[in-house]
Amino acid sequence: MDYLNHLEDIIESKYRIVSIETYETDRVLELFVQISRFSNKAIYLGKPDHGMHRIGASHITIPRSQSAKEQLEHIKNSKHYGLYILRDYGDELEDAANIELLKQIATDGTAKNVVLLSEYIDLPHELKPYTLRSKHQLKQAS
Repeated sequence: MDYLNHLEDIIESKYRIVSIETYETDRVLELFVQISRFSNKAIYLGKPDHGMHRIGASHITIPRSQSAKEQLEHIKNSKHYGLYILRDYGDELEDAANIELLKQIATDGTAKNVVLLSEYIDLPHELKPYTLRSKHQLKQAS
């Protein structure tokens, strides 16, 4: 199975939150760019302390989306489908308010997906029932 099909299967799963741990985050992000080119899916990218933007339109930042909390509130309040890639969330996943927002997103009736993408993700216990976890090409220990 090629990576694009595998990624699309992950996105189409019943889970609203997906964590992807990989040392090749740029490569995975490029796969999402390819998906955005050949589908009608609205795909957004957010990083802590950077404004969130739609993939393919990085010059247009979503207003009030600088912090992780603002990004998660935007996702929660959105009434339309969206695929939101949250890259390099670390300490942000230790904040109780952010965890609660992610739980609300995971249980909301609006179809939307959050992808946590990073080299390492310390997923909070409270989010594990709502999250599909995926690890790719981990480096071997020396």
